[in-house]
Amino acid sequence: MKERYQSKVVVFLILTRNINGKEEILLQKRCNTGYMDGKYDCACSGHLEKGESLSMAIVREAKEEIGIDVNEKDLKFVSIIHPYKDDYINVFFTTNTYKGIPKIMEPNKCDDLQWFDIEKLPDNTIERIKNVIKNIKKGIIYDDGDFSHQY
Repeated sequence: MKERYQSKVVVFLILTRNINGKEEILLQKRCNTGYMDGKYDCACSGHLEKGESLSMAIVREAKEEIGIDVNEKDLKFVSIIHPYKDDYINVFFTTNTYKGIPKIMEPNKCDDLQWFDIEKLPDNTIERIKNVIKNIKKGIIYDDGDFSHQY
């Protein structure tokens, strides 16, 4: 019998707020992870664990990484990326509804957490995140991870 392809699933939270008519996004700067350290990433992210739904995983990650409570019903699915040359499926949710004040809960993996104008992301934002935000604005919810096409 042929062995089936298996993927790891990673969930991401795009946390936003509106300040004086400007949309802002919360980004964390990665450190000591061995992956994209020194670059800004979504507010929180993490691997799907056995027995979790995608929305359960992002609720857990929001509490673990930035100390906020997010309700599953307030999450909106916005994007999926399947980089077919990789073993990951990346699933993105967004919300602007949460309880608590976002703060760094894992200082060994994150050395900065701040709000940015969604139209003016820092230069050192992970390219995948920039592309996801562009896709969301265009209504594109699926991407195979081949970013050779124009955005």
